[in-house]
Amino acid sequence: MRRLLTFAMMLLLAAPVAAQTNSVHIDQIGSSNVIDITQAGSGNRIGSALTPSTITGSGNAVTIVQTGAVNQLDYTINGGTNTISLTYTGDGNVATLTCGGNNTTCTDATITHNVTGDDNTITTTVRGSDITNTLTITGNNNTVTTTQTSNNGTQTMTLTGNSNSVTAAQSGAGVHTLTMNVTGDTNTYNITQSGAVSNSLTINTTGSSNNVTVSQSN
Repeated sequence: MRRLLTFAMMLLLAAPVAAQTNSVHIDQIGSSNVIDITQAGSGNRIGSALTPSTITGSGNAVTIVQTGAVNQLDYTINGGTNTISLTYTGDGNVATLTCGGNNTTCTDATITHNVTGDDNTITTTVRGSDITNTLTITGNNNTVTTTQTSNNGTQTMTLTGNSNSVTAAQSGAGVHTLTMNVTGDTNTYNITQSGAVSNSLTINTTGSSNNVTVSQSN
């Protein structure tokens, strides 16, 4: 049984009087969990929004880095062999990560977020198994909402720009694959992949104010 928890919190403040502390709340149940959390800046928090920050099960590895001010992350990870790595650099980013549901499913999920910018909002919900979710954002005021309830789904998104909105949902027994490369501002994407037959979708856009809606089902 191996548990390794490392917390590093640094307050980079000019005036102690105005100090806002970083906060971490974490609950851990199980074995072989490795958790590394680094918060550099002020007013960052991990956990809350009515309690989350929890990890349940075995073979989980979580690495979280928040650099900047007033970044917020709640996470709930349950069951399976999960590798979660989240890196947020900037101010005012808000992220909600949920891996399993009440029945604590969510096996073999690999989720990696790398966000550089301010005031981005990322909501990730995963219920199934064998899921890979990779997100890279460079920019400000972007909103990404992903839901994966399929048996085997993969999402890879790269966003460069500001004020983009992406909503992507995968469901059903099929092996669904979504790849997005977006460069530009104020773009809106609504993607749905569902059904027992596998769907694959690649979206590459350059420019601003595009509105894209795609539904794949069977």
